[in-house]
Amino acid sequence: MRLIIALAAYSFIAIKIGWIGLLNIFKNLSDSFSTQNLHWFGLVLLLMPLVWALEAYKWRYALSKFINISFWRSWRSVWYGVVAGQLTPNRIGEPIGRLALIDSEVRGKAGFVAVWCSFTQQIATIIFGLMSLFWWLEIKGYAILPSEIPLWLIVFTILGWIGLMIIGIVKLHWIALWFERFGWVKRVLHGEKLMLDFSISTFFIVQIISILRYVFFSTQYVILIGLFGVRANLADLYAVVGLTYLFSSFIPSFSASEVGVKAGFAIWFASMISDNAVSVTAASLFLWILNLAIPALIAAWFPWREEEVPSAR
Repeated sequence: MRLIIALAAYSFIAIKIGWIGLLNIFKNLSDSFSTQNLHWFGLVLLLMPLVWALEAYKWRYALSKFINISFWRSWRSVWYGVVAGQLTPNRIGEPIGRLALIDSEVRGKAGFVAVWCSFTQQIATIIFGLMSLFWWLEIKGYAILPSEIPLWLIVFTILGWIGLMIIGIVKLHWIALWFERFGWVKRVLHGEKLMLDFSISTFFIVQIISILRYVFFSTQYVILIGLFGVRANLADLYAVVGLTYLFSSFIPSFSASEVGVKAGFAIWFASMISDNAVSVTAASLFLWILNLAIPALIAAWFPWREEEVPSAR
């Protein structure tokens, strides 16, 4: 199924932009690096470490109830997760990769915290995706989906998914205790107790950080789409990006096909404001390389060794 989706995504892009368009992607990338655009590219590059700094801070803050780790170690842990995520579908291995630098005595709790952090980012994606749906349907009056797909089904599915994630976050302690009952989980935990009581303020702060992070990396996407030649007002560009992230988050894909899936959705939704599929594809490729491929390549060379971790609280 994932292979079919990947082939469909890349075929859709190829049909939309054609062979000449494929060749023009790299020309588009080259031409966009003009002198007058350098400050915008500089902003996109500057936002990359800021995006990951927010994730590192969120991870460190969420773990602070159980263990104290430095900001640098938190950043390394997050990028280890990026490496693991690139090797698994839909980056589901990312939470496991984050545990590389976490003390084994709290690794079980940290695993659940990693999933919680992932859920908060997905909630941010859905919130802005629903806002984008409202923008196109109610404000702009565009039919953004094929007529065969009823809108109520899409909205119901999205709201149901976000409801399940909210329940998973709020009831994280109960879920952890339920898992702890299984014998194989007990053997993996080596006696660790999964006590995960968090205050409402902690949940709120972690979610706010996820929302801020979404704003920053979606701004990168918007800037790149504009730089590569799509001319539209800012609200429309953010709404295109919002729908792109929303729908691509529900599609199973591997790292190699992820950029194709996102570019396919971006081309589909951007067609409401522009027929410049080459620019949309170039922006998607550039952003994937900057925000995921480069961190994964860097983290792959980090030393994977045990270090003394400050004692848990």
